[in-house]
Amino acid sequence: MTGMFRSFRARIFWAILLVAAVAAGLSLWLTREWLEERQLDEARTGLLREARVAGELMLRGENDLEVLARVLDLPDLRLSLLDADGNVLAETGGVSPEGMDNHGDRPEVVQARSEGQGYSLRASGTLHKNFAYAARNLPDGRILRLALPLDSVNLLIQKRLHVFAPMILLAVVLAVVLAAFISGAMRRSLGQMVDVVSAISRGRLQRRLRRLPGTEFAPLAEAVNRMADSIGEQVRIASDKTAQLESVLNTMSDGVLVLGPQGRIRRCNGAFARLFPQVTDMAGSPVIEVIPSPELQDAVDAMLRSAQVARSSSGNGDEDLDVPRSLRQVQLHLGGRVFSVLISLPVLADARLGAVLVFRDISDLMQLERIRSDFVANVSHELRTPLTAIQGYAETLLSMDSSEQAQHFAAIIYRHSCSLARMLEDLLVLARLEGQGGALELCPTECAATLDEAGSLCQTRLQERKLRLEGHLEKLPPVLADDRLLTLVFRNLLENACRYAEEETAIRVTGRVEGDDVVIRVVDDGVLIPADDLPRIFERFYQVERHRGQNSTGLGLAICKHVIERHGGRIWAESPAEDGSTAIIFTLRRADAPRTPVQE
Repeated sequence: MTGMFRSFRARIFWAILLVAAVAAGLSLWLTREWLEERQLDEARTGLLREARVAGELMLRGENDLEVLARVLDLPDLRLSLLDADGNVLAETGGVSPEGMDNHGDRPEVVQARSEGQGYSLRASGTLHKNFAYAARNLPDGRILRLALPLDSVNLLIQKRLHVFAPMILLAVVLAVVLAAFISGAMRRSLGQMVDVVSAISRGRLQRRLRRLPGTEFAPLAEAVNRMADSIGEQVRIASDKTAQLESVLNTMSDGVLVLGPQGRIRRCNGAFARLFPQVTDMAGSPVIEVIPSPELQDAVDAMLRSAQVARSSSGNGDEDLDVPRSLRQVQLHLGGRVFSVLISLPVLADARLGAVLVFRDISDLMQLERIRSDFVANVSHELRTPLTAIQGYAETLLSMDSSEQAQHFAAIIYRHSCSLARMLEDLLVLARLEGQGGALELCPTECAATLDEAGSLCQTRLQERKLRLEGHLEKLPPVLADDRLLTLVFRNLLENACRYAEEETAIRVTGRVEGDDVVIRVVDDGVLIPADDLPRIFERFYQVERHRGQNSTGLGLAICKHVIERHGGRIWAESPAEDGSTAIIFTLRRADAPRTPVQE
């Protein structure tokens, strides 16, 4: 039954039918009430009129009630003649008045005595039927009473209702037809609206709602049309973006592999297919089935797990949450080629997104880098022998009792040979660092201990410049580092500070914990570094113009940058710092922090 009213058409049909049925029933009831009231009024008027006529006939000497009944020509009419006390003297219909009750208390009789005539509707105490009574007071004190049974009145009402009933039934039938027509028209109009909306949902965005069932649907039609316009615009924008993305992906020289949230391949670009032509039908496969590298698969799994943790921490797995972009770089050696693979997570921690892998063939670059590194190492090594000889001869000349001018030139030769020796040493250190492959062997390391060791190596230079080394690293937790390389970083930073700090000042080394990292600052009160030079001071052989001639090789900060980045940290300079000094700042990971793979 409830299913009948789920249809909008059925609701309209049954609503109209219900209204028509209620209206028909109400009309029939009101008609009956009106007919009953009218017939009773006519019966009252007729009875009072007949009572007056009968009374006049009795005044003319006609006392036979049966004759009066025939004269009045009312077959159902009963006449009664009462004396002044209400006793029945005569009754039509062959009824004997003997034994009949006194009618003096009847309403119509009481009214006739007081007003000359009376009327009432009630049940007969003798016949137990409903009658309309009319009574008239005669001049001699007697009372003439007429009684008309209401059955005849009801019969007349039923006859007249039979005239009205077909008309009401016809109205109901017309209402049913009208309800069917209106509901059908509404169904057709709504069907057209549904067809248009369905067409829009299937991508036919040019369709619009034009024909409406009524003006009430105009806001809905306008909203649907605006929605179609908006969807069309969004589809156009998305198509443009997709075309641009396809163009970018297909023109990239780097291979791109797009993964889903479960780590399975969704698509790749043309460059990836060219880099790995042997791979076909890769959609839906895990990375390791396409590229047989457990290291790469482990890196992908670790990145996807970190994305899942980021979503879980937001409290809702599907919630879009701004998170720092997570990157990881891995080197692959496949088939004699070397690839640099950059694994990236989307900025939004969206459960529908996975990771993007960018493959770059760096085989030629690595070969050139090896050639360059070998060249630097070989040249540095080959230069050390003649340079050592030059230093030795310069020292010999300085020890000889020669002229002042000869001593002066020998000192210049010795000083520059020492500077060149330090440069060669730094070049060899840098070449060795760059030549080391794989991850570093990191272990918990005390920053204070490595700083003390570096300070002892720089003690002579500190004393020459009358500088104080103020270290405040004792309270720092251990960091994950190669202690030998960390000592090298501190030594280079201290030598750099000794070179540029004002005499009789302090070199301050402080540290603090920030999350999973330890941040270390090496501060001196020397000449500030110009803002334009700050981004370049970690480049090889780069020296600030005003600092040239400070007996620097230009490689110390480059070595520091290389070592810190190999540890997965960052290094930068601030000049002026918050206190107006110059600070070199770097970060290292705490030893007790959760382990994460260090970027290669």
